[in-house]
This record gives sequence, C-alpha cells and structure tokens, in this order.
Amino acid sequence: MPAYLVADVEWHDDLELAKYVEGHSELLAKHGGRILAASNDVEVVEGKWKPRQLVIFEFPDRKAFHSWYDSAEYAPQLARRRKYADSDVVVVE
Repeated sequence: MPAYLVADVEWHDDLELAKYVEGHSELLAKHGGRILAASNDVEVVEGKWKPRQLVIFEFPDRKAFHSWYDSAEYAPQLARRRKYADSDVVVVE
C-alpha cells in the first residue's frame, strides 16, 4: 500500500533551502519516492490550518519511506531542514 508523507514547511534561509533541494529528487527516487505536489499557493477550503509550503511525497509503502527518512544519506539533509526550517511532517498509508 502506498505511503504518503505530507510536510508543511517554512524555510528561514533560502541558501540552505537550495542546498537541501540539491540532489533531493535523486535520493528520493533511490528509495522509490517522488514528490506529487509542492507549493506555497495552498487554498484552505475548510478549517483553521494555514500551511506555509505544502509538500506531498509518495512512496511504494511505509517501509520504503523509512528506508529514505532513516537513511544515513538523508541524515545531513534532515538535520539541515530541522535547523533552518519549521516543519510539521506526517506519514500515512
């Protein structure tokens, strides 16, 4: 069953965002992941949630998601995002 990561992110440093994005798609693809949508132009149609930048990823399953998210290759990027951005991240099947 596919797994979807939904991230609401606000970067505080454009240079660090550019470094984060570098090679990101290739690393995702290596673990079977891909970005389905990414935008700052989010229309709230119900509720009080106000996403800053919404990104939706798709993985073949939760195991593939964790193979990427928990990998040594992604660890420096994860640390960069945690340092230079505020984010809320969930994964769901």
